[in-house]
Amino acid sequence: MNERINTVVSFGIGAWDSVRTNATEILKNLETEVNALIASGESVQSENAVKVRTAVSQASSRLTTFIEATKVQSTALSEKAQKTLSQLEERAKALMAKLPGRKEEAV
Repeated sequence: MNERINTVVSFGIGAWDSVRTNATEILKNLETEVNALIASGESVQSENAVKVRTAVSQASSRLTTFIEATKVQSTALSEKAQKTLSQLEERAKALMAKLPGRKEEAV
């Protein structure tokens, strides 16, 4: 029985090691292929390739500008909203204090 258990454990360890080794090799090969495709694409200087790169670069720049402007506006809007909310709370407290029987709560 112990011999069978040891055989099964050894099989599992061997299978795990094989899968790990193969996965590592596949990832290395994939990285090599991706890098080769990138290098190949970078070397293409056709009119269409240049147009695509230019368009993507401009779009990326515009998107970055838009995102930054949106962050600034969002921050400004949030600050205004917080200020308005504080003012409304103060006004509500003042009105509550003017209600009959509520003056003790205003303190």
